[in-house]
Amino acid sequence: MTISLQNEIIVITGGAVRLGRAIALECARAGAKIAITYNHSAAAAAQTVNDLNAINPNCAVAFQAELTDTKVLSQLPAKVLSHFGTVTALVNNAAIFQRTPFEETTAENWEAAFDAHVATNLKAPYMLCHHFGEIFLRQKKGSIVNIADIHAQRPLKNYTPYCISKAGVVTLTQSLAKALAPHVRVNCIAPGTILLPSETQGEADDEAALRERVPMKRLGKPEEIAQSVAFLLGGPQFITGHILNVDGGEQLTIGN
Repeated sequence: MTISLQNEIIVITGGAVRLGRAIALECARAGAKIAITYNHSAAAAAQTVNDLNAINPNCAVAFQAELTDTKVLSQLPAKVLSHFGTVTALVNNAAIFQRTPFEETTAENWEAAFDAHVATNLKAPYMLCHHFGEIFLRQKKGSIVNIADIHAQRPLKNYTPYCISKAGVVTLTQSLAKALAPHVRVNCIAPGTILLPSETQGEADDEAALRERVPMKRLGKPEEIAQSVAFLLGGPQFITGHILNVDGGEQLTIGN
């Protein structure tokens, strides 16, 4: 199936680097116009916008956005509308991933870790779904794709706040698929191991062990997540409330 995203205007949070960048590039290749958000990665965002515009001239813009700031979240739709005139899709990609071992947890660092993960990984997607969802409902057209994680349902032992926040994203997707129907579709991708963290993360560092755990015996590629996002946005329009695992079968082996 050839996916076309012509006439789509897509907001992608965390779109300057890593998975977000891959998603932005894939959507641009399919004909979409793109608004990416970034927090500290200004240089990377500028480069990504240049690369997107090289694919599809004048298709891209970047907005600096601290996603834990509710005022910033409420102002983002107006900025997108001012630039493009309309908006048709939202991809909630930005997230944090921090190691929080149980045996090292205190009341203080639990609260800090939990609040940080929920603010970025769950509250921000919820608020953006709310703000952009209002627009989608008014125009009776729109699609949302949230990025969760297979570990939302198969948790990692040393990443409890992260896994809880991503489990919330799964529930958010399913709840909003009902709340925003019939004109707005809400779906979710749950990646397996795609990119290793840039910093030391304990068991996440053992790439050889990770490869061995995956039935397909390799890590996923950012482009495979990006292609999945494009499919959910521009493919069959009868899909909503779906959680799509893109993990090479990794969820089948966790805990074995």
